[in-house]
Amino acid sequence: MVLASVNNHQYPNYVCRLDKALYGLKQAPRAWYARLCGKLIQIGFTPSKGDTSLFFYQKGQVIMFVLVYVDDIIVASSYSHATTTLLQNLEANFALKDLGNLHYFLGIEVHCGLDGLVMSQQRYATDVVKRANMWNCNPVDTPISTTEKLNITSGT
Repeated sequence: MVLASVNNHQYPNYVCRLDKALYGLKQAPRAWYARLCGKLIQIGFTPSKGDTSLFFYQKGQVIMFVLVYVDDIIVASSYSHATTTLLQNLEANFALKDLGNLHYFLGIEVHCGLDGLVMSQQRYATDVVKRANMWNCNPVDTPISTTEKLNITSGT
């Protein structure tokens, strides 16, 4: 049973009992992820030990990384034809929509340049500053006083 406080001025001490959760009822996303993992392993990908959403493949000169986040898949490869082959292979079992080159993912902007990828969180940081209504504030080099002496027993 899950209890949640009611944010209501008329009933400040009431709680709601959740009889049925909307999330977790259907196991479709978990089943989809399990099928995708199985397919990637069948193709020859190895799951990362450090991140369950990362898979990698290496055979000869071909190196590929597949990152899965909810229902999004990012593919990075040393050869574009390897990416095309992988997507065709996955398309036989899954409904795919190719959104082209990666531009923005989980708050990270990605720009493809001649030297490789440039990743930045400038757009995300700008959005946070705008949401906090601090867009017109003056910037400072450091947000703490440089003349204060801090020690373990003083300060707030």
